[in-house]
Amino acid sequence: MRARLREQRTDLRDVLAVRAARRHLDRLDRLDRRGPRGRPRTGDTAAVLHLYYADVWPALVPSLERLAAAGVDLYVTLPRQHAHLAPEVEAALPGTRCVTVPNRGRDVLPFLVVAEHLADRGYVAALKIHAKKSLHFGAGDVWRDQMIEQLVPTDPAILAELVEVLHRPDTGVIGPRGSYFALSTYWAGNADTVRRLVEPAVTPEALSRLDDPRELGFFAGTMFWTRLDAIRPLLRQDTLGFVREPTPKDGTLAHALERAMTVLPELLGRRQYDCDGTVIAPRAVRADPLPQWYRDATLAAKAEEADKAAKARRNRDRAPGTDPA
Repeated sequence: MRARLREQRTDLRDVLAVRAARRHLDRLDRLDRRGPRGRPRTGDTAAVLHLYYADVWPALVPSLERLAAAGVDLYVTLPRQHAHLAPEVEAALPGTRCVTVPNRGRDVLPFLVVAEHLADRGYVAALKIHAKKSLHFGAGDVWRDQMIEQLVPTDPAILAELVEVLHRPDTGVIGPRGSYFALSTYWAGNADTVRRLVEPAVTPEALSRLDDPRELGFFAGTMFWTRLDAIRPLLRQDTLGFVREPTPKDGTLAHALERAMTVLPELLGRRQYDCDGTVIAPRAVRADPLPQWYRDATLAAKAEEADKAAKARRNRDRAPGTDPA
């Protein structure tokens, strides 16, 4: 009973926090309209960073500085336990808009809250990045750094070209090269939810393409650039649809949205691109096989997990009073 009451209190707190986040974003807009506030809105393109792992912040600053120099407005979402970091973030990058959002769906719900606000304010495109670690995966830091380097090129000309591509009405998503997976990857646990998410926005003929998930793909890792009109039907989700932490490794609303935010633009006929940090290229909707680096990292993570479990069993067997048989 007590556990259930705690869960209900957490749910209520998170619902109220999302409402407060939306009000805070509106308040920031009103302040900007009244006069300069650090760096007021500069254009119609924004970047949204979810900062769950605060220790990653210093490594992210150079990429955010490049975005700001390119005229991209910066938004940083902070979970409740890191809300105190807002002044530090705003001091490092003047004009950054910080907002506290519950870590439901990990980085997904925070992005949706800000992205809906951006779409309502006439922004055309947004970058979604986060302080990813993927502790269950074993190579999360490397994958995060690679994706961000690809999505925020060091060459200002390439970054400007990327933003220009996003302003083409037929563009859907631009993702990091090497992270586009076949939709059939872990599809069984996500199929019904993905279908429910995209069905209201597409024709029956387009929806039928989900019947063969090998013919579609998605940018895994949930980092990408997108035109907001291409994912607009996905942006308002029920806070309580996102499970509380700790979350399962797959099969949640967040995992379905990870797929749907690429798949919906595909079903709408938008063009997909990928970028390696130097070249932006159209990519075929049909995915390549799982990258070798991903398979290797997954196997390594499973081996490490099995090793830890074996050590734990040995320690239990050696404990005083334990029957080794």
